[in-house]
Amino acid sequence: MVTIQKGSILLYRVFDIAEEIDLSRAEALFKADGTRLKFTLSPRQVVIMRNAPVTFSLGETELAVHERTFRAEVFAKIWDYGVLSILFQIPIEAGTSWNQLVELGAKIELDTFVDGAARARAKEILAMITPSLRDPHEWHEVEDYVIYFFEEIHGIGKAIELTEKADVAKLILAEPQGTLSESSRKSILDEGTYQYAENDLTVLDWNSAIVIEPSGKKEVPEVIEFVLTHMMEMRYYDGLLDQKLATIYDAIEESRSRFLSNRFSTLSREASARYIEFSEFIERVDNSFKVVGDFYLAKIFRGAGEQFRIPEWEANISRKINIFSNLSELLQGEVNAARSLWLEVTIVVLILFELVTTFARISAH
Repeated sequence: MVTIQKGSILLYRVFDIAEEIDLSRAEALFKADGTRLKFTLSPRQVVIMRNAPVTFSLGETELAVHERTFRAEVFAKIWDYGVLSILFQIPIEAGTSWNQLVELGAKIELDTFVDGAARARAKEILAMITPSLRDPHEWHEVEDYVIYFFEEIHGIGKAIELTEKADVAKLILAEPQGTLSESSRKSILDEGTYQYAENDLTVLDWNSAIVIEPSGKKEVPEVIEFVLTHMMEMRYYDGLLDQKLATIYDAIEESRSRFLSNRFSTLSREASARYIEFSEFIERVDNSFKVVGDFYLAKIFRGAGEQFRIPEWEANISRKINIFSNLSELLQGEVNAARSLWLEVTIVVLILFELVTTFARISAH
């Protein structure tokens, strides 16, 4: 029988709180010891972060999940592109069977207490670091993720044996009842299984992951968390783009109903500004993390991105950014046409004025 002897459940809640965060100022405002994220795998693996996030320990708290109370360590991580992630780390009791863990995972998935606790912590942190935020905002959406992190498992030899001796897909999908189809299990294991050494293993899915790491180092969960913040930013900007496009479309319709309206000039400038802003965002996020070499972390990074549909989000946002670019050009064309019309009207008026004054002089003689 497979039992967990040492491990923890990592519950992530990710919020978008601002356009940008001054990390150094946030550290000072928080008045706590913040640590910059570091990756410490094999020396031949090199991870480059443009501006590493700051992590704070928020102590312990109690989480009530379906009539059970757990002690959880709480951590907050602040990212310079305006994201705050809250992590609740619940230790797994030694001797917990796989089926017990599956049942617990299902209860956690259904419980909303963690969401409330995370929002409360996020609100407290936001109040403390507000001066370090550029263009702070409240966005009601939250991104959640669960990682089952194992350091010691009894009942298996090599780490890959877990996929043979335990129903990994059941835990990933938090489905304690019934039997999953072979195709469901196969799709998760075939598309989301990664391994660097014989004693480690990562199984990724869109909503949760399993990580075996005997050393206890959490580089893999940190990479997954990083990609999760990317998805949050993509979702936020996708929604913001929809909102701004709708506003511009409405303003265009309103301007068309006005004779010789000069609002097209303002709309053109706004469309251009939005195009630059969103293009800069994509570049900033894409350049914030790079893995040099085709190593384990790089595979996890790419795999998590595929599970979270990051390429699709980017393509969707890029398409809408291009719409802003096209709108800017079209509106500028409207502005130029309006200016040409005004110029023609002015010339006609001047000609008429000259004719009137000429006739007036002739009549006077």
